[in-house]
Amino acid sequence: MVDAWPSDFPQCLPRDGQSEAMGDTLIRSQPDTGPAQARKRTSAQVRPFAGIVILTRAQLAALRVFVDTTLLGGSLPFTFPAQSEAGTWLVRFADRGLPKWTPQGGKYRVGFELDILP
Repeated sequence: MVDAWPSDFPQCLPRDGQSEAMGDTLIRSQPDTGPAQARKRTSAQVRPFAGIVILTRAQLAALRVFVDTTLLGGSLPFTFPAQSEAGTWLVRFADRGLPKWTPQGGKYRVGFELDILP
């Protein structure tokens, strides 16, 4: 069973600070001469997503438990509300994409990067 993004966290992220891209499925190689060659590695695309949420102090503490304990330090996948389509995504935290936060008034601005899994 895959865990889900906690329901008491924001489900719809602010559009500013949010980005999504197509997945790169190509392998490129440079021969001794001529232009680089490219071929399709796989049909399964991992798409990058970055976003921010504004959390209270209690929500930030819950996020830390979710990542550290539930997701074993961010190593496990989880479901996340899809931002550009209906439904949910299966995601995992990207390399160096674990949540980072800065105080903003009495709340915290939390940024993170996800890989949207096929």
